[in-house]
Amino acid sequence: MEKYIITGGPSVGKTGVIEGLQSVGQVTASEAARAIIREEERKEKEIAGYQGILPQKNLTSFQHLYLERQLGNEKSIPAYAKKVFLDRSLVDPIAYAELGNVPLPVVIYKLIEEADYTRVFFLEKLPFYKQEAERKEDPEFAKRIHDKLYEVYDRLGFDIVTVPVFHPGKEENIEARVKLIINEANAVKNREIERKYRVSHDQVKEMLGRYAVKHVGTDHEENTLYDFGDVLKDLGCVFRIRENNGKHLLTVKGPNGSPDMTNKPEYNFSIPATISRTLDMILPASVSYPKRRENYRPLGDANCTISLDHIPGLGEFVEIEAKSVNQVLLWEKRLGIAGYAIKESYPQLVRNAKIANSY
Repeated sequence: MEKYIITGGPSVGKTGVIEGLQSVGQVTASEAARAIIREEERKEKEIAGYQGILPQKNLTSFQHLYLERQLGNEKSIPAYAKKVFLDRSLVDPIAYAELGNVPLPVVIYKLIEEADYTRVFFLEKLPFYKQEAERKEDPEFAKRIHDKLYEVYDRLGFDIVTVPVFHPGKEENIEARVKLIINEANAVKNREIERKYRVSHDQVKEMLGRYAVKHVGTDHEENTLYDFGDVLKDLGCVFRIRENNGKHLLTVKGPNGSPDMTNKPEYNFSIPATISRTLDMILPASVSYPKRRENYRPLGDANCTISLDHIPGLGEFVEIEAKSVNQVLLWEKRLGIAGYAIKESYPQLVRNAKIANSY
């Protein structure tokens, strides 16, 4: 199931977008906070002496109740849904808690990781602000929480798509926002989207320390590309077998669709070692090279990997791979490495080095 989060500060138009998504047949999950506030305010009116669990009175208890309710809402999503659009998520209370200087259970980060969210659609602020019964924040605090929400989602490494205001105050604004969101959610899958950088690992590790990322393993690869008189290379295609920590992976890649980074169809197949060895004997090898790869993954995106690569004779590189161009560019900005981007693939760099060494 693909889980898309709709979020932003108070009065950014979330309700209208969620209703717009529902109107075109999309599955949605409601926000927990509004429901809790309504229930607690009703209890205060109906039960003498009852002190409601409200954010302005007891933020700690309110956030704990929100987490419990939000988790329940997300677990109750119909199993048949291939994609769902969530009105906020388990991440949002972190921003409110940090601004309110109240603690949250450490388990929240494990729950966020297990939720396996796909992307975040962050709605830009509308040019007007409207307070409501459940929205008691003044405009100044609304701006602070809006900025803090983005900061938290960014710190956790989410793939954040900013949704602008297209037509302020008009019904067409909701339609345009919904169209953008659906188009992004329906983007073509099974593509290799990545960018490489020739940059020091120490520099990148220092920047990674500012974000919620974890080391997810180190690969020791032996890569071999096979070709027939450079036919595949000239077409921009790849047929590769990679042996990594005792496992064998056959990869087929199509032509690149972008002049600025790798964006091509990719299909991977785990194969037995016997088949790998057989193919190696009967297919003509084009280029081979070893690679040591140290992998890091952001808490907020299980489909994104930041790899610190070392290729003997060539040196240190970094590769950012994700499911969207947007996420690659976000991490490039987060790490401050745009100026180190290279267009050559590793096989091409290996070929170039062999040619240079032959003179």
